Amino acid sequence: MDTYPASLEEKLGFDVLRQRLSDRVMSPLGQERLDRMQPARTMGWLENELVRVEELQAAFQYDENVPLNHIFDLRQVLKRAAPEEAFVDPEDLRKVRLVLITLRRLKSYFDRRRSDYPNLASAVDRVTPLKEVETHISTVIAEEGGVRDDASEQLGRLRRQIKKRQNELRGALDSALREAMKQGWATEEQATIRGGRMVIPIRAEAKRKVDGFIHDTSATGQTVYIEPSACMRLNNEVSELKSDERREVQRILRKVTAHLSRHQEDMKHNLKALAQFDLLQAKAGLANHLEAVVPKLNDEGIVDVIDGRNPVLQLHFEAATNGQGPSNPIVDEDEEGPREVVPLNLKLGDGFETLVITGPNAGGKTVAMKTVGLLSLMLAYGMPIPVAPHSRLRFSLFEQLMVDIGDEQSIEEDLSTFSSHVSNLKHMLKNAGANTLVLIDEAGTGTDPDEGGALAQSVLEHLTRVGASTIVTTHHGTLKVYAHEADAVENGSMEFDQNTLRPTYRYQQGVPGSSYAFEIAQRMGLESPVLDRARELAGEQKTAMENLITTFERRNQELEETLDRAKSEQRKAEKERERFEQKWRKIEKERESFRQQALEEAERIVKDANARIEQTIKEIKEAEAEREATKKARENLESYKDDLQSNVEAARSADEPAGESEEPEERSPAADTGTGVSGDGASAPAKKSGPIREGDRVVLDGGSTAMDVQEIDDEEAVVVMGSMHMRVDLDRLTKVGGPRQEPETGYGSDVSMTALDASPTIDVRGERVEQARQRIRHFIDDAIAAGLNTVEILHGKGTGALREALHDDLRSRSDVSEVRKAPIEQGGAGVTLVDLA
Repeated sequence: MDTYPASLEEKLGFDVLRQRLSDRVMSPLGQERLDRMQPARTMGWLENELVRVEELQAAFQYDENVPLNHIFDLRQVLKRAAPEEAFVDPEDLRKVRLVLITLRRLKSYFDRRRSDYPNLASAVDRVTPLKEVETHISTVIAEEGGVRDDASEQLGRLRRQIKKRQNELRGALDSALREAMKQGWATEEQATIRGGRMVIPIRAEAKRKVDGFIHDTSATGQTVYIEPSACMRLNNEVSELKSDERREVQRILRKVTAHLSRHQEDMKHNLKALAQFDLLQAKAGLANHLEAVVPKLNDEGIVDVIDGRNPVLQLHFEAATNGQGPSNPIVDEDEEGPREVVPLNLKLGDGFETLVITGPNAGGKTVAMKTVGLLSLMLAYGMPIPVAPHSRLRFSLFEQLMVDIGDEQSIEEDLSTFSSHVSNLKHMLKNAGANTLVLIDEAGTGTDPDEGGALAQSVLEHLTRVGASTIVTTHHGTLKVYAHEADAVENGSMEFDQNTLRPTYRYQQGVPGSSYAFEIAQRMGLESPVLDRARELAGEQKTAMENLITTFERRNQELEETLDRAKSEQRKAEKERERFEQKWRKIEKERESFRQQALEEAERIVKDANARIEQTIKEIKEAEAEREATKKARENLESYKDDLQSNVEAARSADEPAGESEEPEERSPAADTGTGVSGDGASAPAKKSGPIREGDRVVLDGGSTAMDVQEIDDEEAVVVMGSMHMRVDLDRLTKVGGPRQEPETGYGSDVSMTALDASPTIDVRGERVEQARQRIRHFIDDAIAAGLNTVEILHGKGTGALREALHDDLRSRSDVSEVRKAPIEQGGAGVTLVDLA
């Protein structure tokens, strides 16, 4: 994209975004790439760049941290490492290692995520990990910098000797210093270093009393620093060892530097890749901050902005909210403080090539036009733009972008305001063509209004004829008429609230706008006679046209408000419908869960029947077919057969409509078994009055299957049907009967076992301890005979006396392996689970 004039970035505000990018780059590598950044010239590069930034946006937002921790400019380091026998500083080698670690991790990061970020993975393909160089440096250079003691055996030996000699030297110095202090000659209590030698501070008047070499004198002359004669040999040895240490360190550094120098070309390519990622991360970071996205591109000159936000205004309002930055002259900030950016919805190039925007001063005309230009320029630089995240957008990569905005008058070049405008128009008329975006602010100003309006219309006719995409702002009524009548030209305006006489900053497509000069002047307090005379001078025709535009704007505004209210009501209705659908799906899911549990209960009953038959056969065989034993076994089997039929009917009732007899005093046998089936099996349970209590019979969500309330906890209840337990909200239950009436006869009476008695669950709530013990002994016997592994005993919480008595009995039985409290969802302390041996 070619741009005009040279100051275009400043006129559109891109200089602000360039500075924000500069604040985000992490190294001179990225800064240089930013400084050289130019608008794209090919669609291929632009599309790839935008996808790379978009992928990095996603990685920053949704993935693990991208490893871009260390980005250093190593070009001078590589230059110093090039000569033979050269060596670089340990700190530079530390930076080289950190860069190599960053490059290796960056390549690994996107290689592992190639399917998620294919373009970034391709970008790191050019990176050459130099693991050997990285490892070599890490064996020589410490994490905090400096050469490691174990970089070589010789270096380690020298440093150990230096440390040993320094300790000896320090001991000798301390001894000499103590003696000097004892004699009153020393000025301090600590040895120091002068000229690389360890010395002691002595008063100047006592310097001849200490045998040694004077190395330095204090600034006041009161203190001299003497190396005692007894320490000179040790000082010399330390100096010689340190000299040997320096030579060994240089030898090690030369070796590492030579290794690095052999990979100069690879490192240069790696640094280019790192520079690219430095600028990419700045673009992606700023895009995420602005909530910017990549629109769909086209090369047809079509612009379709939906909910576009001017990023410069967005950043300005953020700074103003945080109390930072100066006031923006193009923003009308009233006493209420900084506003949010009003989104822009604007089309250009689809059915018309030229757009004439009119409206009041400070109403947002220039900002709207600049927004289109700035978004186009951002795209050309490979930057996402702040528009609607999920909107279908089209944005063209223009070959040229030309603007005439602001005052270019120049004393040196003898240019007036109008002359500068004409100079810009001359360039546009000469160079603009198809796929050119032209922006002209306040067309026709700076000269006679009639002549300026005519000149502006002529320029627009030429630009429209050559196919340039053009946006102009103006107050000229003749241009409004031209836009209404001419082909490929469209009107647009900035909305004005006629009640408050303030701009709303909302753009209106296809509607010419009034300047509202008289209304604004009236609001500002200009005298009525002056305004009346002004309207008279403006002429009846012009006033009538302005009144027509004003009426049209008002009606259009009312229609938009009505439409917004209708959309709001529609959203509420859709939300309510979704809520009911979710509730219905939840009920259906629970109903299916009940049906599945009922089928599983039926399968368990069949397994229990098979186990009973096998037990009977086993008893017959063990009794060797004795008549009495065989007869008794057959009687037991016949009895169990009747119980099995009751169990099957109970399991079926969980998946079929069921009812309950109307009279609670005369409960049917089916109701007593817990199936919830009435004598005729046809009607639904009748609703009973009164609060729901533990033991009551209830149905769920108005269903037809009756269940027992095992426990009530605040607003929730645990309901039981056969061996199935479920915790539900209390308001979903409907009472259909009181507690179940247990038979008065004992377990050993002639009354046959009910479906619940034969199931792996027994309910002894409210019974005396002895009665409960009697029933549970027989219950456990039958469960063992049926081959069950685990049974449930419902005894309730109460005082705990019944539970403890039953636990003592159960633990004394050899055929019981474990007695434990049920989980909270199965009844908790009110239910005991018994594992059978």
